[in-house]
Amino acid sequence: MIKEVGISIYLFLFKILFTLFKLFPMRNKTVFLSSFGDNAFFIAKELSKAEQHQIIFINQAKCKIDFTAVATDDKKIYSFETSNITDTFFPIYHLATSKYVFVDNYAGVLSVIKFRKEVKCIQLWHAAGAIKKFGWSDPETSARSERAKLRFQQVYDRFQYIPVGSQQMADIFSESFHVDQSHFIYTGVPQTDFYFDPDAKEKACTTLMDLYPVIAGKKVVLYAPTFRKNSLHSMKVQLDVKEILDKLDDQHVLLIRLHPSIKEATNFTEHPRVLLVNDYPHLSDLLIVSDILITDYSSIPVEFSLLGKKMIFFTYDLVDYGKTQGIWAENSLYFPGPIVKTTSEVIEHILDPEIDLEKIDQFRNHWNTYSTGQSTCQLLTVIYDPKDL
Repeated sequence: MIKEVGISIYLFLFKILFTLFKLFPMRNKTVFLSSFGDNAFFIAKELSKAEQHQIIFINQAKCKIDFTAVATDDKKIYSFETSNITDTFFPIYHLATSKYVFVDNYAGVLSVIKFRKEVKCIQLWHAAGAIKKFGWSDPETSARSERAKLRFQQVYDRFQYIPVGSQQMADIFSESFHVDQSHFIYTGVPQTDFYFDPDAKEKACTTLMDLYPVIAGKKVVLYAPTFRKNSLHSMKVQLDVKEILDKLDDQHVLLIRLHPSIKEATNFTEHPRVLLVNDYPHLSDLLIVSDILITDYSSIPVEFSLLGKKMIFFTYDLVDYGKTQGIWAENSLYFPGPIVKTTSEVIEHILDPEIDLEKIDQFRNHWNTYSTGQSTCQLLTVIYDPKDL
């Protein structure tokens, strides 16, 4: 109850400021309100080629992308919802005066603002697919207060456009956000363009070899679990790293990448062959250098499938996770690889050269139907008025 009161007060003040700033003229600019930032990075790089178009980055705490790398001087970068008053005040102004607004997650502030009719608001979701449930499909949403439920739908109703890479993802969004099919644009997911760019992939490999020289010439195994609702700030790594080191030879290197929401691994022990790579901003680069992916209910396999490499699903808490978060289904269109419960089973599959490429291909085509290397340009063509670029 106290939390809801605090949220209501914050949103009320936000609404007042937004309404005041709407009195200012609308400008030819794009705002990215990012929790993750991967898709925003690709679109911003393309937008940076335009003349007379300002780009505003409003980054929430978990966003690790370095937008200073976007090659334009006509940009501003803010850290949103921090103790820095300037970085809270000016983002509201930019949201109220921008012609194009992209968000990549649930953004509660959208529940209390109303954009001008000329503004285009795009839900640039942070994942190319979905294994775990969210929004109205999350089994715990029904237990939330009526005020919270109303706020959720008010946010979802702000999404005019939702780019998708597959019909499957459009159907999931439709159920999770309670929006109809008219909101979807089948342009593909911008961040997947990376996997079709040989030069970008080569550059990523070089960068990571320089940063982590221990991976050169080794078999790289990436462990990337998703978040648990009871472990949003810190997480105990359930994979037995000692057993991994004991049973895999020196030719294997383990990278551990936690979900961006999680700040630390409570039981991580440093070792030359085990690297915690949470602070590296671009997940796509890590996927490129990895030979095997170990994950659970994450959407990362949708991107990894574009590389045609082996995936192992370490779902040690499948029953409990299904109750608290929920997963869409337990079949090869969601888990295109072996499903295991123990570290010993994980090791067994790491050492097994067998890989079901047919299953991976089916999974890739199912989720990446429209993500074929031109998603960023296709999205810009659909969304932007040519005179604004």
